[in-house]
Amino acid sequence: MSGDGGFGEDLIMVDEQLSSSTLRGDSFISPSSPLLMDDLSLGPDTPSTTPGTAQLPSQLAMFGLLDYTVFSAMLAMSALIGVYFAFFAKQKQNTTAEYLMGGKKMGIFPVSMSLIASYISGITLLGMPAEIYVYGTQYWSVLIAILLMSIGCGVFFLPVFYKLQLNTSYEYLQLRFDRRVRLLGSFLYIISTLLYIPIVVYIPALAFSQVTGVNLHLVTPLVCLVCIFYTSLGGMKAVVWTDALQTILMFGGAIVVVVVGTVAVGGIDVVWRRSEMSERIEFFNMDPSPTVRHTFWNIAFGSFFGWITHISVNQGMVQRFLAMPSINKARIMLFIFCVGVMVIVSVSCYTGLLIYATYHDCDRVTTKIIHASDQLLPYFVMDVTGFIPGLPGLFMAGVFSAALR
Repeated sequence: MSGDGGFGEDLIMVDEQLSSSTLRGDSFISPSSPLLMDDLSLGPDTPSTTPGTAQLPSQLAMFGLLDYTVFSAMLAMSALIGVYFAFFAKQKQNTTAEYLMGGKKMGIFPVSMSLIASYISGITLLGMPAEIYVYGTQYWSVLIAILLMSIGCGVFFLPVFYKLQLNTSYEYLQLRFDRRVRLLGSFLYIISTLLYIPIVVYIPALAFSQVTGVNLHLVTPLVCLVCIFYTSLGGMKAVVWTDALQTILMFGGAIVVVVVGTVAVGGIDVVWRRSEMSERIEFFNMDPSPTVRHTFWNIAFGSFFGWITHISVNQGMVQRFLAMPSINKARIMLFIFCVGVMVIVSVSCYTGLLIYATYHDCDRVTTKIIHASDQLLPYFVMDVTGFIPGLPGLFMAGVFSAALR
């Protein structure tokens, strides 16, 4: 598992701000409207829950047998990849270089997918649509930060680490300063990771609990055990190939949900028109005030500094860069990473607009059809795609895949 970089700080605040604020725009109809009263009949004002669960309204479709099968298959395949590289692969991992770096002979495609997987978490997949749903599209300008970060990493950081060929990024601190600085850097990284991983696992576990009713305290240990299992057995190669599998699931689930939802609402033009009518389309808020939540400046350029520190010197990222046999292939991998992250961010942002366009006349949070914004995307998936057997399971497998890092 690895961190999610600059996304977390902004997106994790969505829940508490959504529950205490009035949504932008005037397109939500009043509580006295007949349509709203019909919608309210979908569920109680406050959905009943038991400790450790936060279910969606009971009238929505829940996970079926095929959904559970798809989700379980993802976990099983991840574990089997670890078993394969530990016991059946032709090239055994008997050295540190083999175990930690894959023998520096990894292919561009799997490592690129792994790099994307290491940066995208369930916070991104679940939080970003809620961010766009509530506050509009200004956050979408983070694509500029992603592009600048990739260029900066490839030009300034990658050549240094590749020339030194270190096993960890913290060895550089010892070369540049001394052992004490290296130990301090390693200690701070361990602490930050231990604090961050529970959040990364909890968010998708909460979503899974919402669509299945399974206690999230049963789900989280299972996911962690699977991740520990294949990582410990298979080393870097197992991590890279499971990441590749999980990234494909993540992209596939998100894109299929978007396509089905767009068709259901009437097309992209309907999504865009309804978003424009509520003033949610905003890309160039040039207000220089630091008190404004999101502007072009603090998203496009402010995010750059948070992103580049994570991508350029984070141990998980550096380890993947150095698994490539040449710096040219590492740069190709960085380019694919940049494009892949921009695509998944764009899909997530568009999903936020799609959810708004679908429920533009009845906000599911303020009407208490759902009781928290973290239920927006799970609710949308089950509401719009629940009639397709296996599709909700595919989507949740993709969301959970973002936690298996």
